[in-house]
Amino acid sequence: MRILQLHNRQRARGGADIQLEREADGLAARGHDVDAVIVETTAVEQAGPVRAGVAAFWNRDAVRDVRRAIDAFAPDVVHVHTPFPVMSPAVIRAAAARGVAVVATSQSWRYNCASGVLARDGQVCEECVGRHLKYPAVVHRCYQDRLLPSIAVAGSLSLHHSIGTFAHKVHRLTALTPFMRERIIAEGIAPHRVVVKPNSSPDPGPPLDTRAGTYLFAGRLVDVKGVHTLLDAWRRVPGDLRLVVAGDGPLRPLVDEAAATDPRIDVRGWLDGAAVGELLRTSEALVLPSEWYEGLPVVLTEAFAAGTPIIASDVGNFTGLVTPGVDGVHFRVGDPAALADAVGRFDAEADRPAMRAAARATFERSYEAETVLDLLESIYADAIAEAAS
Repeated sequence: MRILQLHNRQRARGGADIQLEREADGLAARGHDVDAVIVETTAVEQAGPVRAGVAAFWNRDAVRDVRRAIDAFAPDVVHVHTPFPVMSPAVIRAAAARGVAVVATSQSWRYNCASGVLARDGQVCEECVGRHLKYPAVVHRCYQDRLLPSIAVAGSLSLHHSIGTFAHKVHRLTALTPFMRERIIAEGIAPHRVVVKPNSSPDPGPPLDTRAGTYLFAGRLVDVKGVHTLLDAWRRVPGDLRLVVAGDGPLRPLVDEAAATDPRIDVRGWLDGAAVGELLRTSEALVLPSEWYEGLPVVLTEAFAAGTPIIASDVGNFTGLVTPGVDGVHFRVGDPAALADAVGRFDAEADRPAMRAAARATFERSYEAETVLDLLESIYADAIAEAAS
């Protein structure tokens, strides 16, 4: 199979970049031919805000490059990892016009939401879900908290939803979770075209039986990650249960202040992937107190790979990704007392060896690289068949 990947690389390397590379390497190892067209957001933005805004609607240079790549490479399928913000969904139409099967991936909430997070002012926001005209994003200046960029990104989404780019030119659109799939379907895309395909994680090896007795939070220190709830909860957690915080961000001073008054809190700052992986392997549980929908956090799949149960808020994707009493527990979102109670009960009552085994089984069933590649190949085959029909 010949696969052409299309991707808009963001200013900072993120999960979408990592997944594109993992899939390219995995597919090549299976004997497929893989090529890519990459647009750098910074390269377009440096040309000026007007050009970047126009490109968000219809990037003529990217369309030209995609046409040339298709003609030269002759792919069986074009996989659009993300066309936002400046590659533009016009590349989807360019690929479909060449008669090639098109697969698109939703790595965030960008098909619904100009900001890509379905959150505003620290709260979940679904004002734009199901609207072809994403005007609330302009009213609230949802992209970069600026008017003109919000007009560009919301306008691009509105245009391409209205002319059927996503509903009629994409043969398969992959969502990270069932929860995300429901919201993509709400945009008017046929349910049979929206399929769940999670991201994979590397296998760190068999889970450790001996743990350090610590609980881990790993992520950005921002409001929507539930940092306030986490710190309020830990004041109520009984005994000497220890919390390790791996991350940085605007709320770092608040976390440092809490650690200064509570010796049970250990702040490590921002760590690389290997260091976070080692913490996951030795922690009793990963704590995910997020107060927005998230997507499929890398740290969640890595926790399951390490055989580490998850204590998660009962919001959005987490309700379907963590099975209470099996591979983790839930608590009421935004409720410090509920989180403290969940941690206390987990520590005192949970059959932790059984939950570690279940967490590892979840990884092997859903997030192991070869399993996800099998699913991706079947998605490509379905898209190719539909494009040919």
